Amino acid sequence: MIPSMVQPYETGDGTTVIWKAGPKEIKSHFKRGKQEFSLVWILESEVLCDRIKLTAKDADWECEIQAMTKDRFHLHVQPKSDKSKILYSGVVTKKTGLFSFL
Repeated sequence: MIPSMVQPYETGDGTTVIWKAGPKEIKSHFKRGKQEFSLVWILESEVLCDRIKLTAKDADWECEIQAMTKDRFHLHVQPKSDKSKILYSGVVTKKTGLFSFL
């Protein structure tokens, strides 16, 4: 999913994401193998229904979030300049319990 010539299922790598939404900024960190992306997001338009589109503050990435439940959402992240590449597409689940960081 991180742009490369090798498909993620060929290498067996998984993508991890840490998503932190604060009152002023939304921060995320993506990791696959040795590649890491840290992005800060801004909201460009009003929130409509259960979908939100965000743009990275200082990078060429955009994402769309679709609400599922209060603890889960679907996240799709891709470059603004090349829609054929995907950084992440999947469900993000809020961690609960003693070791939760989200």
